[in-house]
Amino acid sequence: MKVMLVACESCRQRKRKCDRAYPSCALCHKTGRKCFYAIYRVTDSIHEKQKLNAPVAVEYCKENLRDISPDSCEALSRDQLSLSWAMQAPTVPESYPIAYRWYMPKLIKHFHNGLGVAQIPITAKCSAYKLQTVWLRSAMEDPCLFHATLFAGSSHFDICRGQKQSMITLYHYNELIKLVKRRLADPATALDDRTIASITPLALFANLGGDRASAEVHRAGLENMVLLRGGMHNLGLDGLISSLIHMNRIVSNIVFDLGLSTGPQFQLMPPLSLEERILNMPTRPPGPDTFVGSIKALFQHVHQTKLYLMALLPTDHQGQDMPATRTMPPPTTEDPIYQCCYLACKIFQTIVDGGANGCSFVEYLDALARNLRDALALTDEEVWLRYFPVPHTWACITGAAASSDSQIRTWFYFRQASTARILNIDGDYTFLDDLSSHFDWLRSLRRGALQLDDEKAV
Repeated sequence: MKVMLVACESCRQRKRKCDRAYPSCALCHKTGRKCFYAIYRVTDSIHEKQKLNAPVAVEYCKENLRDISPDSCEALSRDQLSLSWAMQAPTVPESYPIAYRWYMPKLIKHFHNGLGVAQIPITAKCSAYKLQTVWLRSAMEDPCLFHATLFAGSSHFDICRGQKQSMITLYHYNELIKLVKRRLADPATALDDRTIASITPLALFANLGGDRASAEVHRAGLENMVLLRGGMHNLGLDGLISSLIHMNRIVSNIVFDLGLSTGPQFQLMPPLSLEERILNMPTRPPGPDTFVGSIKALFQHVHQTKLYLMALLPTDHQGQDMPATRTMPPPTTEDPIYQCCYLACKIFQTIVDGGANGCSFVEYLDALARNLRDALALTDEEVWLRYFPVPHTWACITGAAASSDSQIRTWFYFRQASTARILNIDGDYTFLDDLSSHFDWLRSLRRGALQLDDEKAV
């Protein structure tokens, strides 16, 4: 009989005595539970192991996981393997609503930590917390929503790695589509909360993947379902579904540039809410020296610039250049968080001024947006989430508004998506609306500057 060096993951999680038999321990066999061992725990039988001398055994224990080839584990099927770190949280359930596969705990944990932002203290009313709790509890009882969860977790994992959709992602996408179609064909489940919730990740990742046709199909379907349910306020999961639908609208707008396209752009009222949120941040948040005063000074300049532009609104400037605004203050520190904020404010100033010192306006803005993207990628996202969530969103959305590349706009939205899920309070879309207004206003200014350049060239 072949046995393992350690207990199976099921017994380890439940702290039960395991006889370590392979392919199934006695306890799992008795209870009908799926028995599986972590890939790096696979070993020869104890009898064969005892033949190894001590130095060889020590080297075996030091073996790097990346050096283990599939051939060394050919006795195990993929359905019997699991990564041990994926077994820590959330707690492994007694059973899943669909047939178990080896990667499920990892994807559930990635959904919990990635989309749910589990590493950051959050309030019980925000979208991130409800993804960790209300959503996952519902998914564990519903095959369709469970496939949606695995699809979302796998898609998020693919994007984090900068990879195209994996085979696992495509599998759960196809299974989710089949189950959604089946539920839509049944009047009893067609407008169920879990059916509607299952469609939201399809819409989100179609947007993030740049698939405009699919995104539009899912968006239209969700809008019709909301209409038939009598409005967003009638949707369930404790307000989470309505927030996710609202977020998807904003993602579509940013990725596919669906904003306003007519009229002189500087006639729009400059939104002030995001800057006011930043200026109202605590002066000394917990943590290391964070140069809050310097960061606030930057956004005080932005706020004053917007107030200046608001004062000009009654004046008709159609067909004229944008009046010059105050120049940016010089940088005051080399702190990476501050430098990212400074770059974002420089982009803001360039869009507002409507030109780039004789350079191509589009090329200059695109270069600034790429610089901001590269700078943000070098900073610790957790520092932003803990201490500077609103400046993080402001910087990312400003970068997105500057870029002519939809993939870069997608990157900026995805970078701050965790912030949006933390700061969005389900049932109150104020933060999401502030984010959207900031993007639309800057994007419209950018579009207006391009129109003026075209008119001058004629």
